[in-house]
Parts: sequence; C-alpha cells; structure tokens
Amino acid sequence: MERNFAMTDLGKMRYFLGIEVKQTKEGIFMFQQKYACEILKRFNMENCNSVCNPIVPGSKLKKDEDGIACDSTSYKKMVGCLMYLLATRPDLAFSVCLVARFMERPTELHVAAVERILRYVKGTVSYGLWFEKGKNDELIGWSDSDYAGDLDDRKSTSG
Repeated sequence: MERNFAMTDLGKMRYFLGIEVKQTKEGIFMFQQKYACEILKRFNMENCNSVCNPIVPGSKLKKDEDGIACDSTSYKKMVGCLMYLLATRPDLAFSVCLVARFMERPTELHVAAVERILRYVKGTVSYGLWFEKGKNDELIGWSDSDYAGDLDDRKSTSG
C-alpha cells in the first residue's frame, strides 16, 4: 500500500475513539479507564466508596409514580455516559439497560441506582476486554436476563 499511497507508520495503536488499547505478544487489551475516571469526576463520584456489584442482588426497580422526580436531563447524561462505557464493559450491560428504562421520569430511587453503578465503576475502572492471540475465533460470552421481570409492564431485560 505504501507504493500507491503516502503513508506514515504511527506504530501500535494506543488510543482510538476513547478506547485505550494495549498490545502485547500475548494479545490485545481494550479498556476505557481514562473515560471511566472522567465520568466519575463529571458526576462528583471520584471520591465515593466502591461496591462489589452494580445493582443490589434481587432488587427490582419500578416507575415509582409517588417518588420525588429528579432532573431528567442530568439523569440522561449519567445513563448516556454509562452507555458509551459498555463498548468495553459487558459486565455493566444489564444494570445500565435496567436504569435506562426510567429516563422519562426518573426519581431519587433511580438516581440512587445509577449512582450505585458509578460506585461499581469506581472499583473496576481498569476492567476491559482481553483478546488472546492464537486462540480459536470462538465467541465465548454470557448474558444475564430477567424474563418478564419489569414490575410495571412485564418487559424482559437482558445484558
């Protein structure tokens, strides 16, 4: 290609569209540590205590019509930032998709759930995706799902 086009070799990729890339002889690690720290700082959660899971096991969120409504713009910003973090963090998919349901009228209960996810991110900022060299091109994954678990309209959530 260098014969046909003017090119410059910049070496190994280190950063692309907000995703950090570490290339080694063993494989490639993609993560968003810098972005995760920026999210925590943006929402004043950089000094919070971390938790070991993104949602309280067994808890169910609902519309909470009687709850105190919160600023939906701020809520949408928090959830939107977490959505972009999903590019390298499949461990957050279920919990982020769960809180995304309540963007129309979030309450203090929903904001607390998003803040818990941010507290989980605080303790796991270095998590990412590892692609090992020489392994089979076999996709191995898992999915958490809650079949008809929505207390309001019986929708399912997966992630």
